[in-house]
Parts: sequence; structure tokens; C-alpha cells
Amino acid sequence: MNVRSMLGASLAATLLIGGVLAADSLKSGVAVGKRVTPFNPLHVTGSGKGGKACLV
Repeated sequence: MNVRSMLGASLAATLLIGGVLAADSLKSGVAVGKRVTPFNPLHVTGSGKGGKACLV
């Protein structure tokens, strides 16, 4: 096995293990029971272009 393929294999293993470990701590969205706070995005297209309004 040459050095380049060994380096590639170790990098792939490191990324795979890191991804598996990080997946446990990632959470998406609002937790159950928590309130969603309003937000005011800047509209860049359409009839509301340039304005801010919460669409929720």
C-alpha cells in the first residue's frame, strides 16, 4: 500500500468516526414543548420586496 492510499483511508475513517460521534449531539428545529419565536425576514422578491414581515 502506498502512502497516498494510506493517507486517504485514514482521512476517510476519521471523517466517518467524527460524523458518527457528532450525529448524537445535533438537533434540528425547536424542542418539543418550546415556543417558536417570531422572526422578521427581509423579503427580496415579490410584492413585499424590501419589507420585513413574519410569515409564520
